[in-house]
Amino acid sequence: MLSNILQLVAILIVFVLVLIATYFTTRWIGKNGAIQSHSPNIHVKETFKIAPNKYVQIIELGNKFYAIGVSKDNISFLTALSEEQLDLTPVTQEQSQKSFKDLFDRARKKK
Repeated sequence: MLSNILQLVAILIVFVLVLIATYFTTRWIGKNGAIQSHSPNIHVKETFKIAPNKYVQIIELGNKFYAIGVSKDNISFLTALSEEQLDLTPVTQEQSQKSFKDLFDRARKKK
């Protein structure tokens, strides 16, 4: 009986350690952009989802901006854009991401 309880505790400890390692690895990848390759001349400035698996992206190639449509199997050129047509003010982290706690509190208040 005691050995079964010790095995259960050991499995739970290993499970928690794997979860912690996964959490920190995901944060590191997200922060460093380790998945995307870095290029000095190509930048995705903004992405907007318009339907499942369909996006409109504003990209910067060199010093020119373009709007493209991206779907699962296709990339389509939409139009060239000038810098005057875009709002290039940087988005702060507070504006782009809401914490889970804030979302949870808001959902709880609605009930």
